[in-house]
Amino acid sequence: MSDDAVTSKHIVLYSPSRRVKLETPTAEFDEAVAILRTEPGTRKYLLGHLPATMTMEESKERRESRSKDPKILDFSAYVRQEDGSYELGGSTGVFNIDTIQNTCEAGILVATKYQGKGVTAEIFYALWTYLFEERGFHRVTLETAMENAPMRGWLERVAGVRQEGTKIECWADKAGGWTDVASYALLEREWKASIKARLEKRIADRK
Repeated sequence: MSDDAVTSKHIVLYSPSRRVKLETPTAEFDEAVAILRTEPGTRKYLLGHLPATMTMEESKERRESRSKDPKILDFSAYVRQEDGSYELGGSTGVFNIDTIQNTCEAGILVATKYQGKGVTAEIFYALWTYLFEERGFHRVTLETAMENAPMRGWLERVAGVRQEGTKIECWADKAGGWTDVASYALLEREWKASIKARLEKRIADRK
C-alpha cells in the first residue's frame, strides 16, 4: 500500500478507498498537529499523555526528535475532501519497535470531527498492512484506557482484536489520579486470517 516513490525516510500509505492517506509528518502541518493533540475530543481518554496547550514550535521539536528515534515511526493521517484535497484528520504510528522480536506498539488519534465516521478502520488498515505485509512485523500491541468504551468496542467488535489483559492504575492522569489500561494485541497470522478481511468489509460497507 506504500507509494512507489517513497524513500526509507518518507513514506506515504493509502487505505483501499484512498479516502485516507498516511504520511510521515512534514513541517507544513506542525500547527495542525498541535491543534489535533490539544483538542478536548482527542484528549478525553489521554489526559496523562496529551498536553492541554501546544505551540507550533513544540510541535516542530516533537516531530524532529521523534523522526530521529529508530524505535518510533509516526504518521499523519489525512482525510480526502470532496474537492480531492486532503485535510489532517488524525495521527497514528508505532513505537517501542523491537527489530529482534519483530514487535511494536501502535497508537492512534482521530480528530473530533472525524470520530465515528469510519476513519479509524481506514487508518489502521493502511498502517497494519504496511507493518505486517511490508515490514514483516510478527506482533503489534495496543493500549487504551479501560474507560475508553468507543476504542475498546471498535477493537473488539469491529476489528476482532484480542484483549490480552488489564493493567491496574497504569497511567497517571496529571490530576493526581490513575487510569486502568486495557491491553490488546494482534499477530501477523491473525491479521491475514480474519482482521484484514473484517476491515475491508467495514470500509466497503461505509462507501
